[in-house]
Amino acid sequence: MPLRQGEPLRVLQILHTDERGGILTLASALERGLAAHGIGVDTEILFSRPGLGAVAKARAAAAMAARLRRDDHDAVIAYQATASILVGLFAGRRGGRRIVHQTAIPGATARPLRIADMLVGTAGRYDANIANTVFTRDEFRAYPARYRRSLILIEHGVEPLRPVSDRATTRRRFGLPLEAPVVLTVGRPTPQKNQGVLIEALPGLGDAVLAVAGAGSDETALRAAAALGVGSRVRFLGALAPEDVADLYGACDLFAFPSVWETFGLAAVEAAMAGCPMVVSDLPVLREVLGQPAAPVVHLPPFDVAAWTAAIRTGLAAPPPRAARDAFAAALCRRYSPADMIRRYVALLRTGRADLAAVPAIEPETTP
Repeated sequence: MPLRQGEPLRVLQILHTDERGGILTLASALERGLAAHGIGVDTEILFSRPGLGAVAKARAAAAMAARLRRDDHDAVIAYQATASILVGLFAGRRGGRRIVHQTAIPGATARPLRIADMLVGTAGRYDANIANTVFTRDEFRAYPARYRRSLILIEHGVEPLRPVSDRATTRRRFGLPLEAPVVLTVGRPTPQKNQGVLIEALPGLGDAVLAVAGAGSDETALRAAAALGVGSRVRFLGALAPEDVADLYGACDLFAFPSVWETFGLAAVEAAMAGCPMVVSDLPVLREVLGQPAAPVVHLPPFDVAAWTAAIRTGLAAPPPRAARDAFAAALCRRYSPADMIRRYVALLRTGRADLAAVPAIEPETTP
């Protein structure tokens, strides 16, 4: 049912944590973009920090359930499974729209949460269930028809990250060599991101240095693996602000993205928009999001160390021509327009359908 017309809308966003990553990037972009359309956004964090124990998580979930029962926002937008389930069960009691995101494929979601999400969605408790790629949407094809009825495709809008610092300044700032090749990977060190394959490839990459931008649960194990032979050539940079990541895209010689699964692959798209030579996992979703004619991207089996070694070596020695990378970047910028994404969310909030034609474009503000 459409929400009230002619009055300012108010939206509540719920994130699991405030960890830097694709989810926070999307939530922040939505907050800014909806504000430009006169829609107020409040954002709350479900879990105060990553790695909370089961008891602390249960208490936080109970507190959020009570919060949602009282909520009077026009819509609640949830990211990740626990928040989505809570929104489905407890939000909307005062007529607000319940919008959830599928930020993980079913096979990567813990079984209890996967089952709960399916039950809540099948019961019709999601007004909109957003997938950010065709691949992600199709991962739910075996779910009941009543669950799939609420699935909506809204591709990410991606803001190109432009370097501010020059190559040498950025490398000095992050303790990277000025002359040796730098291979950059962006993503929280977790089993999903699979950065271990890059550490295993390093012995075959001459004096190349690997820079890992992100903080996550696998960092200790990756440091231990690097210490067995290439520790001096791996830099763990921790969680970084977008402007720092932008500078790193401009300062690296090649971007590597060996994930074992993604629903979109935001960092890969950002790196491509920045014109980086790139080597990525051969995943259907990355074929989809990077699927431009003659795209200058190498796709590899995620765990084939020899293939990663050879492809990175080739990419460092003979990267694709700059003109091809620039054309690829421009095509992706057109495809993943942040303004178009925001207009789809505005249409969804106002009409219940993500119809781009339903909301006029807003001219972007210029910064003096």
